[in-house]
Amino acid sequence: MTLIETINLGIKEAIRSQDQIRLSTLRMLKSKILAVDARGSLPDAEIVKLFKTYYGSLQEAKEQSVHRPDIVEKLEEEMKIVLEFLPKAPSLEETRKVVLQAIQESGAKTKKETGIVMKTIMKINNTVDGKLAKTLVDELLP
Repeated sequence: MTLIETINLGIKEAIRSQDQIRLSTLRMLKSKILAVDARGSLPDAEIVKLFKTYYGSLQEAKEQSVHRPDIVEKLEEEMKIVLEFLPKAPSLEETRKVVLQAIQESGAKTKKETGIVMKTIMKINNTVDGKLAKTLVDELLP
């Protein structure tokens, strides 16, 4: 079953169960897909990229709404729903191994070469959390 089919089923279930947050989030995800391809025939890999971008915007909105607990709570609920459709991110140890491998493969010696290392990291494993990877790169490179 493709992601778009899963989302359509989720929308039907959310309507039946009257779960408004889930319904609105799934509709938003579907609209993200349809904005890129009106037929909704994007490959799952492209859909995951769209969802990662949307998840990042939710995280950013959450960070900016720290003093509004009602908004933060709603954003956290949306983030949980979006996470259901994203591949599981590697743990800290797994991320550290990927970063070390990327540093070795790219031949980076200083922090000036962080960009090269980050590109290599994403080629090795694109499910890695970019912020965490950058933090690790900064720690490991002189």
